[in-house]
This record gives sequence, structure tokens and C-alpha cells, in this order.
Amino acid sequence: MNIVSVFSSLLYSILQITGGLLLHPYQTMQSLVKDRVFVWLTLLPTFFLGLVTISWRLIIVPWVSSFFSCALSGFFLCDYLIFLGNFLSLFCFYWQLMLLYFLIRFSTVFKQLD
Repeated sequence: MNIVSVFSSLLYSILQITGGLLLHPYQTMQSLVKDRVFVWLTLLPTFFLGLVTISWRLIIVPWVSSFFSCALSGFFLCDYLIFLGNFLSLFCFYWQLMLLYFLIRFSTVFKQLD
């Protein structure tokens, strides 16, 4: 087996589960807990929020502040950047809470069935 095919298969599985957790989390979480292979993807919103926060502070904010002065120029995207940051943070927080709730719920149900 080739390392590229293993990596591409793993990446495909992770992306497929990520899409499932985003679009239909109830069904995807049920199959994740039942199969017990990719349960660590329950923490995906936390990983995503960490990645967004790091890129926000190291890339986006310095880039915008190097080209535009929000206080002086009245650049219209400055207000939207704050809104976008708050929206992403709250979305990831509530998404993480929902996934943790489903994890606990399905874990207790499947333990009772075993």
C-alpha cells in the first residue's frame, strides 16, 4: 500500500465526516460513536476555532492594519471583520456544545445496548 493512497484515504474520510458533522450532526455523530474510529473529530470545532484564531491574529489583523487604519480611514470592512470574528467564535462554541451533547447522549445509549 502506498503512503499517498493511505494519506488521501484518511484525508477523504476526515473531510467526509467533517461535512457530515456540519450538515447533519445527529446522524454523523451517531455513526461516529457506534464505530468508535473517528470519535476524536468531536473536537473539530475547537480545532477549527484555534486555527481561525491563530490565523486571525497572525495573518488577517496585521494585513488589514498594515493597509488600512480603521480609526482614521473609516474602512467599511473593519466593522464586518469584528462581526465575522464574533460570529465564527459563537458558531464554533455552540457547534462544539452540540457535538459534546450528542457524544454523551449516544455514548450512554450504546453502553446500555451492549
